[in-house]
Amino acid sequence: MLHPGWRTLRWRGHPVHSLAISTARPTKHLSPSPSFQRCAFTSWTRENIHKKECCFYEKGVREDICKCGYSKIEHNDEAIKPEDFTGESWHKHRHLHEVPTDAFGDISFGLGQKTGKYMRVSTDTNPEILYQLLTEQWRLSPPNLLISVTGGAKNFYLKARLNNMFNRGLIKVAQTTGAWIITGGTHTGVMKHVGKAVRDYALSSSTQGQIVAIGVATWGTIHNRDALVHPEGCFPALYELDIKGQGRLSCLDNNHTTSCCVDDGTQGNYGVEIRAALTSRTSESLGTESWKRQLELAIAWNRVDIAETEIFTEERQWKSSDLHWAMFSALVGNKPEFVSLLLENGVSLRDFLLDEETLCELYKQLPSCMFLRKLAKRVHNAHRKKSFGMRHRVRSGQGEMVSLTHVSDEVRRLLGSFTQALYLPSNMTYHFNMCLEDTSASLSKNSTSSQAPLKEDSPDTQMDPGRDIFLWAVVQNNRELAEIAWEQCTDCMSAALAASKILKTMSAEGMDADEAEDMKKLANHYEKHAIGVFNECHNWDEERAQKLLFRASPSWGRTTCLRLALEADDKSFVAQSGVQAFLTQIWCGELSVDNPVWRVLLCMVFFPLIYTGFLVYRRDEVIQREAEMNEEIKTVESVTGSVLRTSTRSLDSSGLQRQKPLGRWSRLLHLYSSAQAKFYLNIVSYFAFLFLFAVVLMIDFQATPSSGEVLLYIWLLSLVCEEVRQLFHDPDGFGFRKKARMYINDLWNILDVLSILFFIIGLAFRLTTELFYAGKILLCIDFVVFCLRLMAIFTISRTLGPKIIIVRRMMTDLFFFMFLLSIWVVAYGVAKQGILIHNDNRLDWIIRGAVYEPYLIIFGNFPTNIDYADFKLDSCTLNGNDPLKPKCPVLNENQMPAFPEWLTIIMLCIYLLFANILLLNLLIAIFNFTFQEVQDNTDRIWKFQRYELIKEYHSRPAAPPPFIILSHLYLFIRNVVLCRTPITTTEFKCKLPQVEEEELLSWEAMMKDRYLLSTRQEQSQSMEHRIVDTGQKVTTITERLEREEEMGSDATVQRLARLEEQVMQSAKALQWIMESLKCQGFTAKDAQPPTLTTTEESTDMYASEKEDKYHVNARQFYYPNSKLTRFPVPEEKVPWEFSFTCYMPSYYTSEGSGDHVDGSESEASNNYRNPGGRTGMRGRGALSQLGPNPNLDLVLTRWGDSERSVLDYLVVWDEKQGTLALPWGPIESADHLPVILSKTMGKKMYAIVNAKLSEGTKVFEGYVDDCRNTDNAWVEITVLNIHLDRASQTTDDINSMVVSSHGALQWREVSGKTRLSSNQRDSLRLVAELHNRKF
Repeated sequence: MLHPGWRTLRWRGHPVHSLAISTARPTKHLSPSPSFQRCAFTSWTRENIHKKECCFYEKGVREDICKCGYSKIEHNDEAIKPEDFTGESWHKHRHLHEVPTDAFGDISFGLGQKTGKYMRVSTDTNPEILYQLLTEQWRLSPPNLLISVTGGAKNFYLKARLNNMFNRGLIKVAQTTGAWIITGGTHTGVMKHVGKAVRDYALSSSTQGQIVAIGVATWGTIHNRDALVHPEGCFPALYELDIKGQGRLSCLDNNHTTSCCVDDGTQGNYGVEIRAALTSRTSESLGTESWKRQLELAIAWNRVDIAETEIFTEERQWKSSDLHWAMFSALVGNKPEFVSLLLENGVSLRDFLLDEETLCELYKQLPSCMFLRKLAKRVHNAHRKKSFGMRHRVRSGQGEMVSLTHVSDEVRRLLGSFTQALYLPSNMTYHFNMCLEDTSASLSKNSTSSQAPLKEDSPDTQMDPGRDIFLWAVVQNNRELAEIAWEQCTDCMSAALAASKILKTMSAEGMDADEAEDMKKLANHYEKHAIGVFNECHNWDEERAQKLLFRASPSWGRTTCLRLALEADDKSFVAQSGVQAFLTQIWCGELSVDNPVWRVLLCMVFFPLIYTGFLVYRRDEVIQREAEMNEEIKTVESVTGSVLRTSTRSLDSSGLQRQKPLGRWSRLLHLYSSAQAKFYLNIVSYFAFLFLFAVVLMIDFQATPSSGEVLLYIWLLSLVCEEVRQLFHDPDGFGFRKKARMYINDLWNILDVLSILFFIIGLAFRLTTELFYAGKILLCIDFVVFCLRLMAIFTISRTLGPKIIIVRRMMTDLFFFMFLLSIWVVAYGVAKQGILIHNDNRLDWIIRGAVYEPYLIIFGNFPTNIDYADFKLDSCTLNGNDPLKPKCPVLNENQMPAFPEWLTIIMLCIYLLFANILLLNLLIAIFNFTFQEVQDNTDRIWKFQRYELIKEYHSRPAAPPPFIILSHLYLFIRNVVLCRTPITTTEFKCKLPQVEEEELLSWEAMMKDRYLLSTRQEQSQSMEHRIVDTGQKVTTITERLEREEEMGSDATVQRLARLEEQVMQSAKALQWIMESLKCQGFTAKDAQPPTLTTTEESTDMYASEKEDKYHVNARQFYYPNSKLTRFPVPEEKVPWEFSFTCYMPSYYTSEGSGDHVDGSESEASNNYRNPGGRTGMRGRGALSQLGPNPNLDLVLTRWGDSERSVLDYLVVWDEKQGTLALPWGPIESADHLPVILSKTMGKKMYAIVNAKLSEGTKVFEGYVDDCRNTDNAWVEITVLNIHLDRASQTTDDINSMVVSSHGALQWREVSGKTRLSSNQRDSLRLVAELHNRKF
């Protein structure tokens, strides 16, 4: 029985568990008591788990310590033999035997800590027993993966960024895969970081599942292990983390869930492991379908490289059905690389989507997106309509039904009502529980349906699995998955244009601006795909490419590529030369596109010219090409003499000869039925209409309508009928609502409606006596509107058509400019009128003075009443009684204007400055900007709008107005009275035969592959790709250099250590050879060479590094800070015990005035002899005195963190060496610091440290190999360590002094990478050992 945390999906009868698996536990019916469980566990442990114990005590190097590492008292009586026992010597394999373990149970690390499991096990424990212990006794879920983390046990600092990356990566892998993490189990190094990662996850995670971290530690190296020992087990054992007192041992980590303490019977030996055996046993438990688990993990980690190299190899052939679950996981998990890999390795999308259930499940698993919310709303509304009127209410927990019908309806809404449903209605339904606030969905199949395959071979829809996956990816705005699915589409160009339409519709409806912008970018991306594929097709075969434009696509609702591009507003696609050539071909009809316009016009006037070959038809061009092809074939066959080719071509020729020339009536019919001929006839008709309209208005507008005026009315009636026909003509199936909306959105149609409305109103006024003149005025205004409509004839022109688009944009700019200009006009006009005229109550003269006159001033009509010079009293009326004259301004007693002349002139100047200069130039600048902005796109916009004009005149009756009314009458009788089916044309939409459809799609797929190949080549050669590639290479090189830099110093130290060890072994081997030669009677000529002796471990800091060596620095050839050289001293002549008769060193003493050299020996120097041996130089040298010269190396330390895992030491700036070094200097007494340190450390810090000198620990005191040493003077050093308490005031004072020293004083971490002199490194190493820190 599966735990409720498991999620199960069924694929054609096979259960597939999702990757988000929680821990499964059996159902508890009767739970045994804890005491019974402990007794059972103790009994099982005694029978199966053992430890190792030494059964033979033999004294080792240290007193009372056996060679196994345990003390004598820890052995039983049988293991301790008498002192005179002379039997066999101790051996690891013979004298260690297994006994039942005595350390097991629960472990607690203190108050507030989580309790874990622990067990002391032998190294020879059966892996099967270990696996049972983990899974059955400790009840750990079997893992899908084992993660073994190895690394050094040395504590190190991990940067915050790297620590976060390490924690997130490790926990994510363990959490998503149900893995076991296995480490060394101690609270040091990498293992401590793993434990912290597990702890942080446990604290931050709200789920009950836990990360399993198993610690495999060595029992003999565990500190405080006695607390874990009890024959009956500890439940729990209280374990203390004593990091400070652990010494060379290690404490168990308190964050691991379980601890397996491996016992090999020894103590103090690291490296005892059982991981390999445990890993092997766990791998066997994964079962026979290990490849499936591996693939699950690879998909969960998104590691397509691992799947490609380790799983999908040539050794195995994959079935599509075996990988369906992986394809579903990759699609739902948004793993596009895995989707591509699975498709490459045999997954068939047709088999994958054979069941409708699979596609519905994919739509259920959609991430939170706008389409999912719309789909949920549609399902909810459909459910409400279905349940409306039912007597009983539906239970709230039942859920709502969803099927592909809902998906099809929503997609059809996005594409447009002119398309058909992509999926036919079916009986497959699913429960769809959704909250609009939370887009998570729960889906369960209806019990009434089992398996319902998607319907095929339907006359309206066609199964296309590539289309289904592509549509699923597009509606969620997933570019990567959509790109992969688009490559699998059979109708790729229609798919790209449909995606552009869907995305643009969703972007217009979306509320999120960023998401809408992403949708627009993706829509433009697929428009470019459609353009690229069509260009490849057009360059290869123009005729086939044009078929792709007007063929009805069964996969996309029986619509065409051209219609999709127009609905999606894909101007760039429509502007392609191939699309425009197709439109031009429809524009010309059966006429050749190469015919000049003047020839067409001339033949329309004098039609007999069409029979003379003056006008070329497309049929004539086809016949001519066929004839030329036949001539070429005959020429080739006559040369080659191929009978087979001749017979084949003759058959083809007989078939081609069926193309007969057009007859006379056909030529005449095709001429006047072509769209361009209709356009030219309508232009002529429209000019005639305007001419007749003008004549009636100016000459023949009588009270009783004349014959010319009646003809004008009939003509207008034909125009009205044509507009009605255009409104109801719907060959694409848009519906009346959308068709009306499209009609109103066209500017020329708006002008048509306005002109007709004005004409009807004017005609109604004209027929009445009272409104006769008003009717004529309206008709005159209507004439202006009809003339503006004349601009539509320029839309077909390549030169003037784009300019009309610019004019339309400028009219919008002009409207907003007039609003700005009116502010200045009204402001100046009202002020001027108020100053000049007093209380004029005539509205017409008020408007004239406040608006009209200021407006005329802009065009240069300056007023004469604003100054005294041109004032005439007879040009105005005093009281405003004369309606033909303006009112006079306010006059004074001299009958002269009383207004301030200077004010009106200044106001006029300011008005002209802003209105004439500023605003008019602003208008010019706006027009210029609009022109520059629109000019680049006008050609593309004109090509896009050209389609509507061509389609209008292609569907228009051939007869121009007013004769077109006869065609309208015929259409009315045929379609309305007789109810016959409307005549449909195939130029814009055509259904191809099945065979031709398949051949065309196969050819399109080949062109798509060519396009994708060329696109990839362009991208690889582009500058952006090269920059990215170069950046990746530079990043790789930088990372490699950083890794080499980090590892370089450690590797160099390790190599030097190995070299030093090899030199020591070589020296010992040479010593053995010399002793062998001496035993055989061979002796040296001068004296016996010195022997190399080994010493025990001591506190001498040079014994560890320079064992069996003499001083080296004191025998350097050049004495420091002088021009003198030492007398060469061989290695074997260094000790004073060996005679060196020719030894004649120079005598050197450094004086303040200069160097003094004397070959004779001083009596005082004979009293002092270097304890290290000969140096090749006598005298005091550069030292301050003969004999020992005491120096002090001060090592000031502190703990760098609260856990005492990082040890810091203080360094000062050494002016002599020019580097940072330990505080040092000559001393006169061990009770005081060197006086020189008061300068380098500062007097305040010097006083503080000098006061704590008595608390220091003397680490070393003795001779040191110094380059200044001579035979009579040498350096003896004292290494003193003063450790500061982290919480003391002294530490805070010293820290503040370090911060304020500007780098002269610094705290550094104790590490083997420390850059100090060799002697000071040795001093620091001893201090590190004192604090149990590895150096």
